[in-house]
Amino acid sequence: MTIADVLAFYGEHRAPELAHPELVGFHIANLLEFFGGKMCVFVDGTSCRAYVAARGKGKIGKRPVTVGTARRELETLQSALNFAHKEKKLLFPVPVTLPAKSPARERWLTRSEAAMLLAGALGIVATAYDVKSRQPVKWGRMYRPSYHVARFILIGLYTGTRHEAILAMRWGVNSSGGWFDLTRGVMYRRGQGQAETKKRRPPVPIPENLAPHVERWRRITVNGPVEYHGRLILKERKGWDRARDLAGLGEEVTPHIMKHTCMLQREVPMWEVAGFTGTSEKTIRDTYGHHSPSHMSTAKRRFHGRNLGR
Repeated sequence: MTIADVLAFYGEHRAPELAHPELVGFHIANLLEFFGGKMCVFVDGTSCRAYVAARGKGKIGKRPVTVGTARRELETLQSALNFAHKEKKLLFPVPVTLPAKSPARERWLTRSEAAMLLAGALGIVATAYDVKSRQPVKWGRMYRPSYHVARFILIGLYTGTRHEAILAMRWGVNSSGGWFDLTRGVMYRRGQGQAETKKRRPPVPIPENLAPHVERWRRITVNGPVEYHGRLILKERKGWDRARDLAGLGEEVTPHIMKHTCMLQREVPMWEVAGFTGTSEKTIRDTYGHHSPSHMSTAKRRFHGRNLGR
């Protein structure tokens, strides 16, 4: 079989069952540009490394991408080859050589940075600074507020919910995304009848500090909390970038950073964080654990003073 046949078979029979079939389509388009009509035997370490290099230089696709993006596209190729072998379209499995994983993002927001990000979404910036400390002492609304971005930020910081799940939130029960049950005080992250994926979306109680905001948003919006002119948006890009720039934060501050910030700064036990955010305890420990102020606090107390000699 050609690689194009394998990708077409995967796109027709397997991709529709996945959580984000449109993402598979984007990956396949780029993979076809490089692997296209070549036979499956062409897939080896050399060709995979050449693909990563070509994607990084912008020779494939519309623009250069990171190694992480190229890796995710090769993972789609690996899934397509595995599926073809499982369905007996290929006699033997075809391994794909993946580049090393990018280091986990360690950036998180302090309380002040989160406040500045929220202020940026509302068009509020510093208008006066202290001469000696260079710290802002006066704030004012100088730009048009983006209320839907502010709601997006508050939900992310209080619940640690993923980007796409926040944008899909509605006010009533539906099958395409989650919803807020204000009567019972529960936030359902997954639509009714939607299959659970590896990125789990468990229902959680609406945090007490967020509940008054949600009740007010319900009165002033139509479909869901993160809507613009009465319509839910598909991706939080321009509004987020504007709020981040007005807050004076760097490009490393992406929407996913709200999940990092959410609860580990509150010194909540890891198993509770895992259940609340829908993330495995191992991932919490390996990726986010060192962000917590209480990280290794027991060891810190043990290695102190006279206890060290014992």
